[in-house]
Order: sequence, then structure tokens, then C-alpha cells
Amino acid sequence: MFREMVQEFVFLLSELNSFLQYLGVFFISFIPFVESPGGAIVGSLIGVPIILAAFISMIGNWISIMFIILPFDALLMKIRNRKSKKEGFIHNRAAKARERYDKYGVPGLALISPLVASAHIATFTSLAAGSNKRRVILWHTVSIVIWGIIGVVIGSYLKYDIMH
Repeated sequence: MFREMVQEFVFLLSELNSFLQYLGVFFISFIPFVESPGGAIVGSLIGVPIILAAFISMIGNWISIMFIILPFDALLMKIRNRKSKKEGFIHNRAAKARERYDKYGVPGLALISPLVASAHIATFTSLAAGSNKRRVILWHTVSIVIWGIIGVVIGSYLKYDIMH
């Protein structure tokens, strides 16, 4: 069912004008667990030029990460003061991200976050562990670029495979 929903969404997005396609790729890359690789893949599949698909998805993902980094102190206080601390999907992913942070630090967590959790959770985990904001920005920017390139390569391959 999920696969059909994704296919339908990609098909509908491919039918829109170029501006709305670019906007769609931009906003797709905001979504945790989808991020720049997912946006780049979708952009490639719907016919956005691959360089543009990669760039738009990277910028969208980067801006969404900045929404965590810049207001971090207020966000951390809100989470620490919340009443419900029950376990769930996000809590479990955050625990995995913390384990990876303890093992690999900011660079490792930033680079592997799309495979283990989400760049959003990894960013928050790095900051909550006391990492310098500039270091977090640098390594997550590097990660977003690398994963955006990987996403556009995968998307280009899938599109080529579908077309031939």
C-alpha cells in the first residue's frame, strides 16, 4: 500500500509544471528519514535535471536542519520539560543516534545518520551532547551534500532502468 502511495505521489508530481516540481523536491527533502537523498531520487525520477534535483534537495534538507540548530536551546528545554517520556519510534531512533554519537562523534553521526536514524535526530543528538554548533553545521552540510549526490545517482539509475 505504501509503495502504491509513493508511486502515485511521484506520478502526480511529474504531471505538474516545473516550478511546482522544484518546490515539491524542495519540500520532500524537509521530511525526516527522506531528506536530501529522497528528494534527489524523486527529482531525478520526475525529470528534474539531476544537478538541479541534487541542489534543490540539498538546500531543502539543509534549511530543515538549520530549523533545529538555530533554535536549539529553546527546543532542548521544551523536550527536557515534557511530561510524557514514553518510548516510541522517535525515542528508539534517538537512542540509536546517541550510541552512534558516542562511538563516532559528530562527523560519523552526520555521515551515517541517513542509514541509522535521520539527520534531524542526529543533529539534535550532537547538539544535546554538547557539540559546537559550527562543527555540527559543517559536518551535516558535508553529509547532506554526499547523500544528495548519492540520491541523485540512485534516482538517475532508476530512471534509466525504467526508461530502458
